[in-house]
Amino acid sequence: MMNEPDDQWSVTLQRGVASLDFKVTRDSTIGTPVMTGALGDVRGARALVQAAALAAVEADRWVATGAGDVPIPRDLVLTRRDLANAKAAEPPGSATSPFTAGYTAIYRLELARLLWSAISDAPARRLEELARRIPS
Repeated sequence: MMNEPDDQWSVTLQRGVASLDFKVTRDSTIGTPVMTGALGDVRGARALVQAAALAAVEADRWVATGAGDVPIPRDLVLTRRDLANAKAAEPPGSATSPFTAGYTAIYRLELARLLWSAISDAPARRLEELARRIPS
């Protein structure tokens, strides 16, 4: 289970998810913010953390589209939406607000849990499979 204190997977997934950069753009056709999760700087990270970061990008896509390899909890979709709205409300170049920081932390934690549910049956193999879906 991911919550075991000696379990490497919890830390690996959290580090991978923590490396994501979230960018917000405004969709001119619907007028709402669109957030994308992108691979952050993982240079120097262990290969397993790099794979977790790539897999986290894929899991973020699942949440954005509402469909993936595992069921997407509605609360996670709403948390992602709240994060996108908070990021969109920040003036360009401003410091990150406490609201945005909070939404980011919650979303990352829940995204790591979603990722665990997708790989728990065979963590190493499944993580590698998910990581290969994203062009590096």
